Amino acid sequence: MAEMATYIGIQPRTILANAALGRGIRVSLNSSGSCDASGITDAGDYITLTAIEAAKVGNATSMHGGGKVPAISSEAAAVGDPAYTAASGKFSKTSGSSAVLVGKWALATSGADVLGEIELAV
Repeated sequence: MAEMATYIGIQPRTILANAALGRGIRVSLNSSGSCDASGITDAGDYITLTAIEAAKVGNATSMHGGGKVPAISSEAAAVGDPAYTAASGKFSKTSGSSAVLVGKWALATSGADVLGEIELAV
């Protein structure tokens, strides 16, 4: 696997995880002020930059600010493939009927649950 890049140009934020979240997961802010993994139909509000334990704070960045971010894949993806939302806050290269286009894969993944990178669309 290629070396992971630093995420220059993004603005880190601190979020509170409702349940345990891995690095590279899309999350949505819930009514209690904590974050849950986003569903396939929701681009989400943030993407986690580090793994975060349940009921703890951790680092994330906006899903809507552009930049290159970590991304957990739901399937193998090549550099340049479109990046769509997938279930459980993951990312896919496949556009399902309810998936949302969020960017382009910048670091390939070899299969499901592999950490890659995407360049977010603004």
